[in-house]
Amino acid sequence: MEALYGNWQARFDGLPGAATVVLGKHPEYVGVRGTITRAAGAPSGNASVAQLAGDVDDEGQLAIDESLDGRSISGVWSGTLQPDSCGREFRGTWRNAADETTHPFTLKKTERTAEK
Repeated sequence: MEALYGNWQARFDGLPGAATVVLGKHPEYVGVRGTITRAAGAPSGNASVAQLAGDVDDEGQLAIDESLDGRSISGVWSGTLQPDSCGREFRGTWRNAADETTHPFTLKKTERTAEK
C-alpha cells in the first residue's frame, strides 16, 4: 500500500492536459486518501480539485472513488499495476459518474519517496 503514497501524474485519453494526484495513508481504514487537481480546462479557467479514496489489492488491482463535493462519488477509477513498472504505473478506466462516459487513464509516479 505504501507504494501508492506520493505524487502521481494522471493522463486521460480524450481529455486535455495532465492532472496531479497526491496520495497518502487513509486515517480511518487500510487504503489511501488524497486529491486530484485537474488543470483549468473550462472557459472559466478554474482548476478543479476532487477528493480520492481507495486501495490496491494483492494482485495489483487499483480501485479509487473520486468525489468533487466530499459526499457523492463523481468518478470511479479501476486500473491494473503495469508489469515491469516497479509499482510506478497503473493503467485502466476512469468512469465519470455524471454522464457514465469512460476514459482510459495512465497514472505514473512522479517522485520517489524515501523508504521508511
